[in-house]
Amino acid sequence: MTTIPTEVTLDQRRAACRALGLPPAMVANLSLAREGVRASLYVLDREGRRIVHGEQLLTAAVHISAAEEVTTP
Repeated sequence: MTTIPTEVTLDQRRAACRALGLPPAMVANLSLAREGVRASLYVLDREGRRIVHGEQLLTAAVHISAAEEVTTP
């Protein structure tokens, strides 16, 4: 049986974001599901700063659908 890790390192998270084409610094949340990937990305102003509304950082939800075909490396 494969051991399930108890945590994900920052480097692993960054690698997953890059593999999905998401800028790691903009990803607030990332979850994998059978139907694809769901991510929350920080909303930035024109100068590249995260936008705050009240006391909350603004985020935008993104869904990346899973492909039906399986590819092997």
